Amino acid sequence: MKIASGWSTRTDADQAAVEAYDMIFDKLQAVPQLLLVHSSCAYDNIRLIKQLRKLAPGVPIQGGTSCMGVLTEAGVHSNENKGLGILGVLDPRGGYGVGIEKLTDNLDMAVSKALESALNEAKRPGELPSAIIVTNVPGNEEKVIKAIEQYLGSSVPVIGGTSADNDMSGQWQQFGNDSVFNESVSIATLFTSGEVGYAFHSGYEPTEFRGVVTRAEGRVLMEVDGRPMAQVYNEWTKGLIDNVLPAGGSLVPTASFSPLGRPVNRVGGITYYRLSYPVEALENQGLLLFTDIKVGDEVVLMTGNRDSLATRAGRVASAAVDAAEFKEDEVEGALVLYCTGCMLTITDRLQEVVDDISLGLNNAPFLSSFTLGEQGCFIGGENRHGNLMVAVLVFGPGKAM
Repeated sequence: MKIASGWSTRTDADQAAVEAYDMIFDKLQAVPQLLLVHSSCAYDNIRLIKQLRKLAPGVPIQGGTSCMGVLTEAGVHSNENKGLGILGVLDPRGGYGVGIEKLTDNLDMAVSKALESALNEAKRPGELPSAIIVTNVPGNEEKVIKAIEQYLGSSVPVIGGTSADNDMSGQWQQFGNDSVFNESVSIATLFTSGEVGYAFHSGYEPTEFRGVVTRAEGRVLMEVDGRPMAQVYNEWTKGLIDNVLPAGGSLVPTASFSPLGRPVNRVGGITYYRLSYPVEALENQGLLLFTDIKVGDEVVLMTGNRDSLATRAGRVASAAVDAAEFKEDEVEGALVLYCTGCMLTITDRLQEVVDDISLGLNNAPFLSSFTLGEQGCFIGGENRHGNLMVAVLVFGPGKAM
């Protein structure tokens, strides 16, 4: 197995595709078995994907749009809100497939069809892949994970991100082989000849403020411990959202350093959390989140800062390597999903993020996309959707035959 990254900030979609793919081919000296593609919505991505299919006929393509640009080991790639990144996987002994389906009222069926297409393209129907990579549209992430687990069980790690645009106007797109859609799920099934490792973390710490959800619906958190959540949140954060109460209003980026966490499990006496971003205070005193929430969940106020957000991606990369069955100097490459909300708060420090990821991966090639939600697998094996988080999938050397 061998991994290579390619990138471009050329404004023309065809030229960008050629430049990025040529970088990968030059490094691999062969056509890869899988292309993971993430680019800005400012590109004509239909043309971009069509060009990649010409350059690498029959090679599965999976991915979606990333906010403003991407990161690779070569640096930050964004020019006038355009940037393309590709991760090429050369693994002739492996099996790779991609399926994409538009989301309809029957989400479970759409996910099943995408999985079937991916497994058939990988020529591994009926087998469990090493990992699943998923690109979602905002709003259905938990349901997609549940549908994947209904099909494959819960033992396969799910790594992915929610496709983003540049201004939350709904221009996000998902890529799958020949298709580019706005409201779909794209899934890659990976049967690697080498080992994989993964990690899913945030750069936030729990505070002493916590409570139990007593009223919620979908992604709206209405009450905690019988009290209106917007009021509770404002008290917990010492008046952070005074200016939007009681009428309501956007909490982006106000709440970026003060999300809500929910305990997932404990390892070695330490609790790990998935995060929810409160994106809006509602007139009815509820909070709109970017994750589902339900009655009985425990919520904890989390806290972070610019330093923790700038360095955490490298820590997650290191954790993914530590969790793998190979050594740091054996890492072949990695896919990183990094929260858009966090990226926008530290845009002046993104080269630090690149340097820290490179350090955690022992300078192996990587591609990082900026997403509107992150899907990952925790150390205890739980596949979850969260916000303001980092998900990493690392590739290592071949398994013993």
